[in-house]
Amino acid sequence: MANFHRRFIVFCCALVLASAAAPRKSIKGRFTDYQPYQGAWNDDFDWSVIKEVLLKAPGNAVLSPLSVKVLLALLYEGSASVSETKRELSKALSGSYTSGNAIDRLSEDVLRYKRQGNDLLIGDRVFYDQSVMIVQKFHSIITTKYNATTEAVNFQNNVEAAAQINQWVGQNTRDSIKDVVKPDALQDAILMLINTIYFKGLWAVPFPTNATTEKPFYLSPSDTRAKFGPKNAIFMKQREHVFYYKYSAQLRTAFLRLPYQDNQLSMMVILPDEQLSLEQLLSNLTPQAVHQVLAEMEEEEVEIDLPKFTISYSSSMRDCLQKLGVSRVFSDDAELPLISRGRSTPLKVSTILQKSCIQVDEQGTEASAATEGTLVFTILSQPVKFIANRPFMFLIYDEGKGNWLFAGKVQDPTL
Repeated sequence: MANFHRRFIVFCCALVLASAAAPRKSIKGRFTDYQPYQGAWNDDFDWSVIKEVLLKAPGNAVLSPLSVKVLLALLYEGSASVSETKRELSKALSGSYTSGNAIDRLSEDVLRYKRQGNDLLIGDRVFYDQSVMIVQKFHSIITTKYNATTEAVNFQNNVEAAAQINQWVGQNTRDSIKDVVKPDALQDAILMLINTIYFKGLWAVPFPTNATTEKPFYLSPSDTRAKFGPKNAIFMKQREHVFYYKYSAQLRTAFLRLPYQDNQLSMMVILPDEQLSLEQLLSNLTPQAVHQVLAEMEEEEVEIDLPKFTISYSSSMRDCLQKLGVSRVFSDDAELPLISRGRSTPLKVSTILQKSCIQVDEQGTEASAATEGTLVFTILSQPVKFIANRPFMFLIYDEGKGNWLFAGKVQDPTL
């Protein structure tokens, strides 16, 4: 192994499947009992990652801030106790959080998600070359604190190693992500950290399938519509007096909460005014502004037109993290002795790659059966109109823990 180059690859794989498959039922009661997160926020790093990735992505994009933080936490556990590497990672993960240890809280939340299973599945595994000796203490820490596992592979046989890793990814995403790791990507690799996150949520208030129709979607602000013209997209329609909504005059943006069934997760759809581009919105958006909107949302009768969309997006996080102050782990000065000792050359991070997918639709056998026949929307009053016929953002948010599980933007739902 003397000719092995120093290379430490971190790969993060995230998947969301959001589907409206729940039967239509009485929607008064707990679906209307919205209570935004009341604890101390620690999401400055999350929002820095969200803005950095989404501003640079040329089209549709989705990422999981939680997944990025989990991988950084595993690196934190493997770094030297007194080192610049640990300091950088601690600063990124802790931010301005003062209510206890932010990293301990992160591990507690991850363990809770893993115990819940069902709708939200999170997996973490360290794949290492057979030539590497993993420190037992590192193995014990990540098993205890994150329920993460380790597995030896033969990276020299990159075809077999890729198949082994892809098999694990498929098992942890219910076969929704396949063949993510290519054999060529494993050349000279000695260590790979993988996080998978899979979510399939049922809308608390499903979209009736027989209201779905084709409508125009405008790819740019209205002043350039003549240049680009609209594209026809498939829109879902919904109207119930259960949705929490807020229009922010300061941000010139509408916020709509779409709750999921049987948990504290919801999707926040963020729609800027017609004359405001997503880039302008992202540049002006701050965590504090979002928290204020979450606190001020009120129940409204809302008429919703939301396009169905599917996004698959890959993003190298190295440049983003370096810009945000996490750079030591990528350098020859990386201090990661608690992962593996006794090597003539120390480990360092080559890249952090996140692969994310999301599917948002109204499908589900119960929802279809409940909406047979002709759909009629009874007009009792003039509703708020939330017509997402132009680029918008979305967030999937844990209202109980204050975690941003996913963030993304839809520039063109037809792609």
